Amino acid sequence: MVNWADSDVISKCSIIVEHTNFMCLGLYIWEYTRSWQVELAFICRRLQLRWPLLPYIAGRVLLLTSMVMICWLSTPTSPNVDCHSAFLAFSFAGNASIGCSSLNLTLRPFIIWRAFKYVRIFLVLATIGHWIVLLRIMFDFSVMKVNGSCGFMVVNHTDMTAIFVYTMGYDILILALTIIGLRNTPSSNGLWKLLRKQGITYVLITCLANIIPAVVASLNLNPAMNVIFAMPASAVSTIASSRIVVAFLDVQSSTSVEEASSRDVPLTTILTLPTASYMDT
Repeated sequence: MVNWADSDVISKCSIIVEHTNFMCLGLYIWEYTRSWQVELAFICRRLQLRWPLLPYIAGRVLLLTSMVMICWLSTPTSPNVDCHSAFLAFSFAGNASIGCSSLNLTLRPFIIWRAFKYVRIFLVLATIGHWIVLLRIMFDFSVMKVNGSCGFMVVNHTDMTAIFVYTMGYDILILALTIIGLRNTPSSNGLWKLLRKQGITYVLITCLANIIPAVVASLNLNPAMNVIFAMPASAVSTIASSRIVVAFLDVQSSTSVEEASSRDVPLTTILTLPTASYMDT
């Protein structure tokens, strides 16, 4: 039987956490460089930035920032570095990226249910609750230094479990409202099939990504194990969310702008990638 509270075991777990974070950074840099069409279109001024794209861009940038920070903090740092403040910035960036990844999908049911005030109010309240849960961890943690580095955050395992469970439930709620709303909204068969395929796949990936860290955090084995799957879960959620956004942005390859506009398709934007880029709300 492994004594998870043993200092040697915690030290070995912290090394695994460090390697996992670096692996996630490498994976996400690869994913970012092969899917930065929207950012490139914006930089080249072929795309006018509008608020529906803000969660997409912000979530990707914040996740990349949090990954770079956590990898830097896990390496030997100067004694002058304020580890608590650095982890505070990292916590904000990481948790905000999770919120943005879910917010990418919230925009669609919010538009679909625009004629139903109480449904939209419920969505707003659920979103506020999600961000409260995400941001709560920002101020409720301590730092465990390891081998001359800032080490990792020591977070209450109940708070970690709550983040993963709420995020999983929130994403399932978004998908359910989107599917129910679209069943009562005239739309093309192609768009419906795309939503069903991409949406269900996204939720399944997100649920799997959040179930594992939720179970491990609830066991409260040791401080390192409580956060070992946090970064992989954030990376998987953001990548899946970003891909479904790009799938809808590229929907013109199968549906013309005129068809989409005439059917009042509740998409955040329409964008042809990568040769031409424009938006049509």
